[in-house]
Amino acid sequence: MNMDQQETIQLPIAVISGLFKNCLVDLKNPETVSKNPEAATDENLATDTVDTVVFSQAEGEALGSQQLDFLHNVMKACKLEKQDYAIITNKQADFSDYQSITRQYNQKQLILFGIDPAAIGLPINFPHFQVQSFQQVRYLAAPTLEAIEADKALKIQLWQCLKQLYPS
Repeated sequence: MNMDQQETIQLPIAVISGLFKNCLVDLKNPETVSKNPEAATDENLATDTVDTVVFSQAEGEALGSQQLDFLHNVMKACKLEKQDYAIITNKQADFSDYQSITRQYNQKQLILFGIDPAAIGLPINFPHFQVQSFQQVRYLAAPTLEAIEADKALKIQLWQCLKQLYPS
């Protein structure tokens, strides 16, 4: 294999995290290293337990107010209060893969807006608007919030899936 081929190889996040599973580094405090991240201690148990995590693509550090309002209205229609869900974006380095999200929130559902399941290291691939279960979490991938908000057909598809996740 020549040097050009080595430079173009990209490993999925799941593979990389598997290679370094015995070393946990806190990105906010790089000096802190845990030799066994799987050991059950009060420090690494889920710090926030919520029913749902919404992981959205964002242009800036956070979602715009219009997107945030739209998202809050969608969650309210699902009969979820703000304390029942967490909103994170692709700009937050703490949440680069599905495992880090689950460690933080211990959620039952993870909704991806504008984020491909493979981008967060999920070893399963599924199309938009298909509820998929994996390791006791139900996943839903959808187009970006902007695309859904602007398209009535996409809103209807999203609502049909949300009814599966949150039956009345």
